[in-house]
Amino acid sequence: MTERHELRWGGVAGLAFVVLALLGRFLPGNLPTVDESEGSITAFLNDARTSMLVGSLMWAAAAGLIIWFAAAFAEAIREREERSDVHLAILAGSVLVGGAIFVTAGLSAATAYSIEGRDAALTVLLFELTAVMTTMIGFAAALPLAAAGIGVLRTRMMPNWLGWLALLAAVVSFAGAFGVFATDGVFVAGGTLMTTVPLLLSAVWIVCAGGYMIREHLPEVTAGESIVPQT
Repeated sequence: MTERHELRWGGVAGLAFVVLALLGRFLPGNLPTVDESEGSITAFLNDARTSMLVGSLMWAAAAGLIIWFAAAFAEAIREREERSDVHLAILAGSVLVGGAIFVTAGLSAATAYSIEGRDAALTVLLFELTAVMTTMIGFAAALPLAAAGIGVLRTRMMPNWLGWLALLAAVVSFAGAFGVFATDGVFVAGGTLMTTVPLLLSAVWIVCAGGYMIREHLPEVTAGESIVPQT
């Protein structure tokens, strides 16, 4: 393996993604759900317009960071198992997730951008579209998370519990996407259970994996039949 610091910077990108994603999610406050009244949704957006726009910018920046993190992680997997397609699934899945996050951030910004003077029904429509897009990201996130979990368990470049944690996050994210079928209640699209819980669980995994990457002290790299310690 070539000695370099790309792995460390990829870990930093992962931690930066978590910070920006959590700020983007919680800065506007407790978002209303799509089953609330038209007046409640428009009143919230009016009050939280600036924080919604700032949060959208944070999400847009986070979209690129998650791809950077995943690319470094995928490269570490590839160096240990070149004949596997796991690293490709991680990279392709991260591009899908990053693209979905960026589009959703744009929709969120558009929802809050010109709310004054706009028909309330159109505002609610944009809000619902953003909520559905946010929920659908769970399907996209399941791919790179599952691939990362499998990669960790197969290469043992990180502790096995990190592999299982990634698989758990993949299952939770996949299940959360089914919120698109609910129009009210705790399972509603865009609600805390279906979007925030998967985000938090994925964030925990990224922080842990990013920490190992920043240390640049993964257990070992397999080169042919020999074992090469990583420095």
